[in-house]
Amino acid sequence: MHQDITLPNVIDEAVEFVRDHFRLDRGLNIRQAHAHAAVSHFLGYNSKIALKSDTYFDPCDADLINYCKTGVEKLAEHIPRMKQTPLQDLNLDELHDVIRAGLAPACENCGHKCLSITPLGYQESEPDGWVCNSCVARYDAEYEHCRFCGDGYVYRASDINEHGECSAHDGESVLDDEETEDYESLAEYYLNHD
Repeated sequence: MHQDITLPNVIDEAVEFVRDHFRLDRGLNIRQAHAHAAVSHFLGYNSKIALKSDTYFDPCDADLINYCKTGVEKLAEHIPRMKQTPLQDLNLDELHDVIRAGLAPACENCGHKCLSITPLGYQESEPDGWVCNSCVARYDAEYEHCRFCGDGYVYRASDINEHGECSAHDGESVLDDEETEDYESLAEYYLNHD
């Protein structure tokens, strides 16, 4: 695939994020080649060369995290076979989370990449944007959670109705006539059989 040089290379950004995160957080010096290999493995490739030779893979696609099959399987398979690297001492789930954050777009508010980045909306394959937990808290009037989806999903406040529901759960908290009658009957039963 033709690489657009005006767009940032998401893979390179993720590599730098991984290296910076573990250097600042743990004082670990992870070589660029090892970080590149780890990102490639996270994306399901056996090597950086395999990733770069995939003509259908666009390293400048900011949305690749939304549709690429990712996981720890290739990390678990390849990291132990690398030459000595601090990556071998890391928990693979933690490494997975750091690589995912590095591949995800930056927060739409603060412009930073961070571990708490989350897609907006329920459709993680087609999010409405990306925001970090700090900005969700800081700009709480702009973001909401659906009462049915829970705190695991963040929505734009404009996408949540007056009952606290996202579009997928619209109307679920409003009882129809039959449901209202059932609840009234149940309440009457408990009042009479207490």
